[in-house]
Amino acid sequence: MRWLGLALLVMLWGCQPDKPAPNTSSPAAEELLTGGGSRTWRLQALTRAGSSQPIPPCRADDRWTFRSDKGASLQNPTLCSSNDPNDPPSLNAQWSFSNGNRFLIVEGQGFFMTREIIQLSDNLLVWEYTGEGGELIQETWVP
Repeated sequence: MRWLGLALLVMLWGCQPDKPAPNTSSPAAEELLTGGGSRTWRLQALTRAGSSQPIPPCRADDRWTFRSDKGASLQNPTLCSSNDPNDPPSLNAQWSFSNGNRFLIVEGQGFFMTREIIQLSDNLLVWEYTGEGGELIQETWVP
């Protein structure tokens, strides 16, 4: 009888999902990203493949603004490459969270970006993505 109870417990435990179901409507995450209305973030730190990097001058003036109406805008006064469609001088887009607020998706006309959120607080936004060459890039943003 003991073995039957143990077997049943193991079966039930083994059937549990690995991760909770995504919750894409967390007001707390949205509030932190937008400040409850509109919040502008600037790049403070950059790591590439786990190694701290200086912020290039063409990225130092980048500003992302996220609004509570799900609108987003990028101001990028100093372009890194004038011919790169992924490096526009400005952009208006829409943002959303996916997978339980684990990913931030930004979509605009001809623009698509997905970033994995590592940390989000009232004064810190850290995201990661895979860059060219497969390197893991982590960016730290502050209001």
